[in-house]
Amino acid sequence: MEYSEYHLQRSAHFEHGCDAQIASRLLEDVSLYRSWESSHQRLMRGVAAASRPADQLVELRKVSFRTLHRKAPFEYLRERRLSGSARRLLIHRLFGTDHYGRTVVREHNAFLNSAASYLCVDSLCGDLMGDSAFCEALNEYEAAYADFYRAYCDSLLVDAEGNEGSPLVSLLPYLRYQLKVIRDHLLAGAPQKSDFKQLQSLYAASGDTQRLPVLDINFAP
Repeated sequence: MEYSEYHLQRSAHFEHGCDAQIASRLLEDVSLYRSWESSHQRLMRGVAAASRPADQLVELRKVSFRTLHRKAPFEYLRERRLSGSARRLLIHRLFGTDHYGRTVVREHNAFLNSAASYLCVDSLCGDLMGDSAFCEALNEYEAAYADFYRAYCDSLLVDAEGNEGSPLVSLLPYLRYQLKVIRDHLLAGAPQKSDFKQLQSLYAASGDTQRLPVLDINFAP
């Protein structure tokens, strides 16, 4: 926890782009920082409870995936810049609630907490624990997961327009299975760097796994 707090402060002062913005946002708002501190402590308990370094690495990897997945909904909203009825519809379809404003605030806080923890865990794995091979592979997984989640959310909106048989829907089971294979491999013990390199064939864009085009899914407000 002490290392994570130090890394967050360092990121705010010396990093650039999104990482610096997230760290600065938390450090400048006491309420947001306390929220992150509480959630990050819960995540770190499993890591601290592991007795061997190898087990701690596995727990850190699990936290990496958990936080990566948790920040995805708001990242999609931000990337697609949804507004009006499209934004409301997606919130309803993703979370099954009609409390739009409350859910958006909750997801924004979850994004900040998860993104900050993801940033800290990445440094813990690579800089402190020397697990640079996992960090490299995780970067590839993050891009693949973003493609999957984009396709998933796009399919929810396309489906809502009444377009049955969207090609996005047929891709989702394959993309989901592909991610599971990669995730299971990265969580399995402590593979060598050469083992991670073998995963590149799964990330490679070919055929059905090519990046999907941007859809016009902003409904009229």
